[in-house]
Amino acid sequence: MHLKSFILVALLLPLFAYSQTPQHKCSIDHQTADLIKQRMLANRANFSKQEVQRIVNNRTITYVPIIVHNVANSSGEGRTPDLDILNFMCGLNAIYADQDIQFFLFSAIRYRTSNAIDVDAFSFNARLEMANAKVNGVMNIFIGRSSNNPRASYYQGTGDFIFLLQQQMSSAAKTEAHEIGHFFTIAHTFNGWEGISAEASYANQNAPNAISGRAVERVVRTGGAANCQTAADGFCDTPADYYSDREACPYSPTVRDPFGDALDPDESNIMSYAFDACVNNFTTEQKTAIALDVAARTWTSQTPSNTTTVTGVASVVSPANLQSASISNPTVKLDWSNVPGATWYYLEVYGTNVPGLWFPNTNDPIYKSILYSSTSEFDLPTTNLVAGKYYAWRVKAFNQTSTCATMSGYSKFEATTATSIADLPLEQQMSLRINSNPITTSYIPMTIYSAEEIMGSIRIYGMDGREALSLTKQNLNEGETIVQLPADQLANGVYVAVMNTERGTIQKKLIIQR
Repeated sequence: MHLKSFILVALLLPLFAYSQTPQHKCSIDHQTADLIKQRMLANRANFSKQEVQRIVNNRTITYVPIIVHNVANSSGEGRTPDLDILNFMCGLNAIYADQDIQFFLFSAIRYRTSNAIDVDAFSFNARLEMANAKVNGVMNIFIGRSSNNPRASYYQGTGDFIFLLQQQMSSAAKTEAHEIGHFFTIAHTFNGWEGISAEASYANQNAPNAISGRAVERVVRTGGAANCQTAADGFCDTPADYYSDREACPYSPTVRDPFGDALDPDESNIMSYAFDACVNNFTTEQKTAIALDVAARTWTSQTPSNTTTVTGVASVVSPANLQSASISNPTVKLDWSNVPGATWYYLEVYGTNVPGLWFPNTNDPIYKSILYSSTSEFDLPTTNLVAGKYYAWRVKAFNQTSTCATMSGYSKFEATTATSIADLPLEQQMSLRINSNPITTSYIPMTIYSAEEIMGSIRIYGMDGREALSLTKQNLNEGETIVQLPADQLANGVYVAVMNTERGTIQKKLIIQR
């Protein structure tokens, strides 16, 4: 593709202008809005109609590389949980999927310490830190609290990076999609009205022909009076919108356009300031502008090494649920099944509460992190584990492009100081379960669990103490084994199943009732 050269007006305007996200009062710098719109108009002018048509009609998936900078203060406070970032990436890709755009983690998440960004991401020092940390050739997203000035933003000019609020991170990713829309040259639908309350100034009146030195968009879309191609956001399929500070939808404005026509803004547009629950789409013209900017940003045409969609859920291998793990060694090995397409895993380990049920206690985190490896095991340090306490853990499989797979269910293990299986209590070494009791079939179904391979025997006794059935010298494998004993010769009644090994004896009552 041949692109006509042009000089970015961004180089002539301040480096650190910014724009806000929905649901926050606006104090946008109008220069930023001009920069975003000017880049969009420049892209529009620099592609022929034939090129635009080809780009829109023949798009294949473009993979956009993202580097996430996860910011905390010097005390470690304010860090965004890795799982929140993975969920946001999932939601973001769902929003942009119909545009054949998919975002991927270009590298491991970068953890940054910055008191300036944590307190106020809009301060000079914070903006300078982000500009210096930015990696060229990728989309840079900084995530933090900005506690004293909580707003998200897109930094235009030679900054060209995004700041997202930790407080707004969501799997729906509406706010995030809004800021990335700015990155790809989409201005607010109410462009020009930033920081101005239309209702406070012009309730039940016609709006002026110009606001903040910029032409006010008219409602009419055809004929000589229409100015939608040049006013506001420059798109004719986004209705005229003057509202930069509304709280809910639907919204019924009283302000009329300069010709006296009633406004009917589109609260479903992602680039409006309607609440996240209201917004869900980009228009066709907005999508075209995004496609042109993607084409103009040649660095976006990167393909990650793995584009497989990960759908599988990891299952626990060891420690088996409610079994023991020795903490006499420096680490406990957590092992789970390989998931097709997964190159990375996310692991959580918590303490538990409610004895017997052992619910995960999320206020007692032991380990929460991404494992940048396709190996489905992890050596968990035992430093913070306490003997006799239960711990719950779960795993999520994903890769650079696919972060939507479901987390595994929680599995629990008891920390013990036992150095070998033989040192464990008998009930933790083996168990015997009678399935479908009372028994109505011609066989007795049993499930035997053994922590290691061992020899054993099973005998069935009547209530008079006489042996009714036996299965001797059986090799019990490690893990669970299904055993079915023929019982068609046994009369209805109550019996006792006895499993005997060199480690001890386990008994279970059973009833035959045909």
